[in-house]
This record gives sequence, C-alpha cells and structure tokens, in this order.
Amino acid sequence: MNEYDEAVKSISELRKTLETRLDDCITRENAEKIAEDAVRRLHPPEKKALLPQTPEDLAARAEKFRTGAANAPEKPWTSAYGAKFGNMRNFLIAAREHYGMSADGKAAPLAEGGGTGGGYLVPAEFTAEVVRIMGDVSVIMQLANVIPMSGWKRHLPKQLTNVAVGWVAEGAARPVTNPTFGQIEQVAKVLAAVIKCSDELLRDSAVNLTAFLAEIVAENMALEIERVALAGSVSGGDPFDGVLNGSGVNQVSMAGASVCFDDIASLLFSLNAQYARDGVIALSRTGLKKLLALKDTTGSYIWQPPAGNLPATLWNTPYVVSSQIPTNLGTGSDLTAALFGRFKNYLIVSPRQQLEVRVSQDAADWVDSQLQSAFMSDQTWLRFSQALSVDVAYGAAFSCLKFK
Repeated sequence: MNEYDEAVKSISELRKTLETRLDDCITRENAEKIAEDAVRRLHPPEKKALLPQTPEDLAARAEKFRTGAANAPEKPWTSAYGAKFGNMRNFLIAAREHYGMSADGKAAPLAEGGGTGGGYLVPAEFTAEVVRIMGDVSVIMQLANVIPMSGWKRHLPKQLTNVAVGWVAEGAARPVTNPTFGQIEQVAKVLAAVIKCSDELLRDSAVNLTAFLAEIVAENMALEIERVALAGSVSGGDPFDGVLNGSGVNQVSMAGASVCFDDIASLLFSLNAQYARDGVIALSRTGLKKLLALKDTTGSYIWQPPAGNLPATLWNTPYVVSSQIPTNLGTGSDLTAALFGRFKNYLIVSPRQQLEVRVSQDAADWVDSQLQSAFMSDQTWLRFSQALSVDVAYGAAFSCLKFK
C-alpha cells in the first residue's frame, strides 16, 4: 500500500471516529492524531531550507550530498559564457581572483552583474538549475505569473473596472462606457544568500558543485520568495506585501468560534466569477487538518481525493499546502489562513536578469560577538544575489479567511 492509499485509509478512519463518539476525550485526541497522520501522508512536510551558517555545516551537507542521487557527474557547461569556464569550480575560482581563465588556460572575461553588489553574472547553466529546483520546492513558483524584468523599475498596466453593458430601446442612445486602468509600479529588491565554504570544498572534484550549490541557493531563495508572496508585510519589515496583507484583498470572517463549511463557502463565493475562475486555495498543513472533518450541506465531506488526472480538492476547488502560511495569526495567535484566488493571473514574481555571485577570501563577519574571518580560516565566502519584484497585481482578485 502506497502513501496515498495509507492517507485515504487514515481519513476514512478519521471520518468513522468523528461520526461515532467524538465527545469522548480519548476519541477526540485520537481524531487529532489521525488527521495529522493523513495530512503528513498526503502532503509530506517540506524539508526546512536552512542556509548553512558555518563551513562545518556546509561540509556536513556536502558529505550527505556526495552519496546522494543528485551528485551525478557534472556536465561541461556549453553556453557561450559558461563554456569559457567549463564548470562551477573554475568559474568560482575566476570570480575569486577577479579574472577570467577558461579550462584550457585562455583568458575568459567575466561578465559584470547589473546589481549593486559588484558581483559577476552566473552562467546560464547554474541559473537554469536554480530555477528548476525553485519550481520543484515552492508552490508559489508554480502558481505565480513569472514575468522577468530587465530594469530596476517598470510599470505594468492593470484593469480597474470592466466595460458595462445593458439593453436599450429601439432608437435610444447607446450607453458609452470605458474600462479604467491603473498601473503597477514594480521596483526590484535584492535577495541574497551568503554561503561560507572551506577552500577544500572548492577543490573537491567528487562533489558536483553546480548541483550542490544550486540546491542550497534555490531552496532558500524559493521559500523566502514564497513567504513574502503569501504573507509578506511591508509594515513588518518585508520588501513587499504578500496576498495575506495585500491592499484590497477580500476579508472573510468565521461565522462562529471555529471553522465550518459556511466559512469555506463564503471564502469561495466572496469573489466574482471572473476572479474565482481557475482559482486555487493556498493554506497551511494546520489549516488542511482542520478542514478534513468538514461536511457540506448535503453531508458530503468537502475534502475529496484525487481522481484520475484531477488533484485533491476542497469543495471541488484545487488547493496547495504551503509551510510559509502562518499558523499564529490573530490576537490569540491561534489562527491560520486560507487564501483563494487566481494566483496565475494576479500574483506576479519578476526576477531581474540572472543570478549574480561575489566571491571573497577576505570577507569577515561578527557572529556572537566574535569576528569570523574568511582569510584567517582558509575559507571562501560566496554571496549569491537575485534582484526581483513580488507584486499582488489586484487585491480584489483574492480572498482571505483566517480560522481555527
């Protein structure tokens, strides 16, 4: 029996428990455990992406990576820029020394990045691997409308109102209406990740550096972009407001002390047909666990398993689970959120150019009142950066239900 079948079995057991003697405190606790087990099997917890803080942390992860399936032999880079270096190791050495030298010993000029960090553009092979992994680990990179931007700032048009239509009598004047438009001002901000590695790791030919570093950079950047896109708060210090805090987002309130079917119906019907069409619910694992036990007005459970090529749904609406949706909202810090809307149309993620990297053996940092020096420790520090903008194009195209 596979994980999915086990999950369905757990949910069946949960429903049986809920429909018998839920007033029994032991049964109630059992129901909670069954629900947790079902959610875990349906949506395995995401591997929490933690950026290695020390060269020792990085070495430990590299050792684990070395014996994994992802550590396949590194393919030679073949793009016009990447072929000058051949692989990630040669590129990082060239960036560290501030000169370009190809695998055959010839001069290979490094491409200056357009960011503010003074780094070099990373060849397309590495960037492509980062983008691929980001799409695998982040639901938002799959749901959002990804539109690259070439400058630090740009304006995108957005429609504010629709054309109005109406019936008129014969010979009467036809109504003249015009849709109104506004603009989204996108301003790219820099997201950076610093990786401290030993010089020995850069010399270790047994590790596919392209795959290894791409995995670390992609996981951390993707989940941070997901957090900001869903729950970012400018007033809380984030560079962008996410859907949870977006201006104009429809707010749906619980009808009672805990979530019920009417709340989910209100969430889905709070948007008009234009914005609800092809809509998706984004919620936390805690939120999904709460909804597994809900029934609609016909007595059917609102959660339904996948069928054929169709995904699992909540009241016939597809959903995704994100670890970046808070579970400590509200005055009592006991609420989570369900976000509903057309993410593909109205949540925009706009990366600017390629990744950049700056490599240093002279960098230093204060950690716990102690100075850490790359130079004194035979280390090479890598600072990867990506400029991008994250924008909720139209708040009214989303609804938010905070519940427990």
